Amino acid sequence: MNFTQAIKEATIKVLKTSKKNLLFGLEITNYGSGYSDINPKQVYETPVSELSTSGLVVGLASRGFRPLIVFGRVEFALLALDQILTQAGRWQYMFGKKYFCPAKFRIQIGRQWGNGPQHTANYHSIFLQSGEIDVFIPSTPSEAYRQVIYMNHTKRPSVMLEHRYLSIISENFKKPKIVKKISNYTIYISKKKQFNILIATYADTLINALEAKKILEKNNIYVSIINFSYFPAGRRFNNNLFKFINRFQNILFIDSAPYEFGLLSGIQSLISARVKNVNFFYLAPPNRPAPSSPKHMKEYYINKNQIINKVCWILDKKKIKNKKMTFEELILWPNININDYQ
Repeated sequence: MNFTQAIKEATIKVLKTSKKNLLFGLEITNYGSGYSDINPKQVYETPVSELSTSGLVVGLASRGFRPLIVFGRVEFALLALDQILTQAGRWQYMFGKKYFCPAKFRIQIGRQWGNGPQHTANYHSIFLQSGEIDVFIPSTPSEAYRQVIYMNHTKRPSVMLEHRYLSIISENFKKPKIVKKISNYTIYISKKKQFNILIATYADTLINALEAKKILEKNNIYVSIINFSYFPAGRRFNNNLFKFINRFQNILFIDSAPYEFGLLSGIQSLISARVKNVNFFYLAPPNRPAPSSPKHMKEYYINKNQIINKVCWILDKKKIKNKKMTFEELILWPNININDYQ
């Protein structure tokens, strides 16, 4: 099952469990969307009016429904920030935490060839700074499937930031009937269980990190990866991780968004305050909008060869002779199976 299919199947499963679970979105009822066969009183086409349709979702959520609205671009969702952050996000604080507004927002985000400066933004920090909202950033089909089901049951408002670059990655996994608990992170431990270097990442850059890890291990260089995917309201970072992280000499943060004031730089600040004698490094795009042209795009985002070279430099290892990456590898959506890297 690929990433897009996982989200679709989980959403349909949620809709079938209760008539109070509703789905809204632009072109959501199109033929082939997968939702046209669902009860028409649960799936609603929305006009191009993000603020008002989000207001509808917030109102329904405050009246006992569990509505989910889908935005195909994070830039469009920016028009609805007042409803997402001010209304849904702070609803329970207006009523002594006794009256909840479990509105759900699925927002596509991040890189895609041809979308250029205006439609490739990563605004993770905006949502993570809103401490009253659960934030989900799935990296694999199994994470996406579980998170869609889990967030439907929570009382808090939720935002899922859905990286479109992951659309066709696949994974073989057992679909759970219910999801009562999910993890904040996944650890891909090194084969030899060495603790020289930890790669910290999330979302679409997990793919690059896993590919680099596989090549490094073929050259007897062993790295572990921690991938962050769930940031619950009130406790964005799992404090149980500090003991694990303290075992490593070096941490390399890999981001597909600019590092300054970003998701991973925020995590680094938390780690540096609690963990001593660790060296920090990072790889990330420059702090400017992503380009449109293939030529400049392949120089903008971090790839597996850059990660391999950086790890060798940090560990003072001989540089590995990397294969030249193809246009498909540098530009197009990755078409890999996650199971091949576990």
